[in-house]
Amino acid sequence: MDDGPERHLVNRMIRAARLDRSLYTEVAVDTTATRQAMSVVVVAAVASFISAQIAPPDLSWLGIPAEAEGASPPVIVEFILTPVLAIIAWLAWSGVAWFVGARMIATDRQDVEFLEVARATGFAEAPGVLGIVTFIPTLGAVVQFGVWIWLLVAAFFAIRASMRLSVGQSIGTMAVSFAAFLIITFVIGVIVGLSTYGGS
Repeated sequence: MDDGPERHLVNRMIRAARLDRSLYTEVAVDTTATRQAMSVVVVAAVASFISAQIAPPDLSWLGIPAEAEGASPPVIVEFILTPVLAIIAWLAWSGVAWFVGARMIATDRQDVEFLEVARATGFAEAPGVLGIVTFIPTLGAVVQFGVWIWLLVAAFFAIRASMRLSVGQSIGTMAVSFAAFLIITFVIGVIVGLSTYGGS
């Protein structure tokens, strides 16, 4: 196995964050990059977790009162659950995107495997590492918005490269898969939120 700089995780993350389209093609077909992609997802999730611990987000718009904060799980439990849930969300969205793109929109891409898409979308989360600075007042909100846009563009390149889609097919795949995934995530989030804070 080549241990050169191009295969190093940090270098790959930098290339992914720079929106190097060849990187997404590279990791999609590299069967040894699955663990690396998972590492990127975990690092980005932990970065956001650390920022949230420094400056907890305002959840009042979800109907969760500030006094319910004490009912949340211990920090160590949240720390353990954060990467686990991030990995589940990554695999779930990758699965939805793969199904929509390779089975519904581009039916001539039946040869594309799920893990090819998962590896590419995993590395697309590299810009999420900047989430660690979103606790900074005012600047944090600007950075967060920028990171969201950055992640969206990176996901576009990941989807297009891993499934070899056209621009139109990539946009369609992202639109449909994101909508489906967000609906599922929202429903699960509401159920979990109500079960956690309902008695407060």
